[in-house]
Amino acid sequence: MEQRALHHLKYLEKILDLTSDTLFLIDQDNVCADAIIKTDNPIINSRIQLVGSNFLDLLPAYTSKLIAHEFAKCRETGDTSNLNYDLPTEDQTYYFKFIIHKFDEMHLLCQYRDITQRSNMKNRLKSALKAQLEVGKVAKIGHWRFNSKEQEFLHTGYSNLLRMNLLNTKITSMTELLEAIHPDDRKKMRDFVNQERTEFGTLEYRMVLPDVPITYIRATKYARYLENEHWIIDGFSQNVSDFMKNRNELEMVLAVVHNAPYSIFACHIDGQLAFANKACRQQNGLDEDEEIGHMVVYENLKNFNSKVEWEGFLQKVQDASGYLQYRCDIPYPEMDIIGSECSSLIIKNGNGDNIVWTIQRDISDQIRYEEQLLRSKETAEESEKLKSAFISNMNHEIRTPLSAIIGFGNIIAETPDPELRKEYGQILTTNSSQLLRLVSDVLEMSQMEAGKVRFESAPVSLKGIFNELSLSFVPSDELPDLFFDIPQKEVVAYLDRGRVMQVLVNLINNSMKFTPAKGAIHVGYTLQEDTVEFYVRDNGIGIAKELQESIFNRFFKVNESDKGSGLGLSICKGIVEQMNGTIWVESEEGAGTTFTIRLPFNTSTAL
Repeated sequence: MEQRALHHLKYLEKILDLTSDTLFLIDQDNVCADAIIKTDNPIINSRIQLVGSNFLDLLPAYTSKLIAHEFAKCRETGDTSNLNYDLPTEDQTYYFKFIIHKFDEMHLLCQYRDITQRSNMKNRLKSALKAQLEVGKVAKIGHWRFNSKEQEFLHTGYSNLLRMNLLNTKITSMTELLEAIHPDDRKKMRDFVNQERTEFGTLEYRMVLPDVPITYIRATKYARYLENEHWIIDGFSQNVSDFMKNRNELEMVLAVVHNAPYSIFACHIDGQLAFANKACRQQNGLDEDEEIGHMVVYENLKNFNSKVEWEGFLQKVQDASGYLQYRCDIPYPEMDIIGSECSSLIIKNGNGDNIVWTIQRDISDQIRYEEQLLRSKETAEESEKLKSAFISNMNHEIRTPLSAIIGFGNIIAETPDPELRKEYGQILTTNSSQLLRLVSDVLEMSQMEAGKVRFESAPVSLKGIFNELSLSFVPSDELPDLFFDIPQKEVVAYLDRGRVMQVLVNLINNSMKFTPAKGAIHVGYTLQEDTVEFYVRDNGIGIAKELQESIFNRFFKVNESDKGSGLGLSICKGIVEQMNGTIWVESEEGAGTTFTIRLPFNTSTAL
């Protein structure tokens, strides 16, 4: 290539074609005298006859007016104009740079450069930046740059320290910032920007500002680089107080649910467990920290035994419009639970999935109370029934001896015969004794129920008790034979002698009523390790099996026509139990009855 090619006319057109954009040569009348056209838009392109046309008439009025002004200014002053203009069309708006030079006294040289793509990008960046600034303003996001050498932050955007959006950058020293940070979080902040060598990282800390609650901040660093041998860190911070407040409230609610005294669990429609609180895990033997996402409700909880049972239950909840209340009688012996009141409901989670929540409230105390009330009701009804029977029976029992006493009292006064008077006197004595015994039984039962019966234990000889008993019963041909089975060795026991005698006398008298004259009654005792067992055994008529559980009840009589109040055996049972003992009966109809009393004694000595 020849020397100074740029100055050679041979290459001038080629150079212009390679280096310049569209060129116009405009005369004094704004007519295009010549043109090199590279641009292509609906207004300026090679398909339009530009040379010989008024250039300003080709342009939209507003754009034409602006360029006409620049043409006049350039002709007058000779200064170059370098401005950007809009070129609106029906399809879109084009943007171009128009450089105007004074070529000579008659012409202007104009350079047209299309900047549509660059302008659109610039507008998009402006819009994005504006949107970012607005989002940062609403979301309370501030950007910062930390200089490790100067220990300073350069802040833009929202300032948590000043509680405002910064129109201009603000420099804040590390010391100034740390003064506003909660004391427990200051070291974490220093380490976050000075010691942590990672390029990316997040830190949550608290700021204590005047007249406002604690402010929660989340700082994120996204760039870290060396500049003049010290570190520069770029990052942003966001005020997350509202988020933390909601998170704290959510954590508080979850803590309440987790530690609630009710069993609470949730599962998906297919039975997969999603949640189980502390009480539920304890009842079903699951560890408190055990992951349950892989478990199914009908295999790991006692509520359901099979998939079929779970599906049937789910159908019931769905049929109840997603809310079902019911009682669950599943026992949890380890927790002393015998029944629960349950509520199951279907709630959609954040993903729109149906989740079945179940809450079980322990109502064991209520169930026990209801059962106790039922037993009390039954006892009261039975007591009322027995009371009515007792009053009816007492009416008969009292009227009979009273009638005899009154009747024979009148007769004896009018009978001169001494023998008859003696016989009538014995009848009076017998009926009086019967009436006295009846009144005594009622009074003793009343005292026992009121807890007023006194027991006085003392060392007593068991052989002495039986010797005294043998003297208390006179043999008679009209009564069964009475045998006392007394061991040869003497035994001294710590017992209430009078009460033991009372119980044995009552049991012997009871056996005599139901044992024929030719029968036999055996009374004795056997020694165990720390107890003594007294027995009264007869070969009388016996007691039907279905009546044996009732014979110790108050006012109960095997035969309603039998004499007595029906209190004797009940009194015996009360005395024995208050002596910390037990009494029971073994009987077979037609073969006889055995009453056994087991009493503890503190000391015993065999002589």
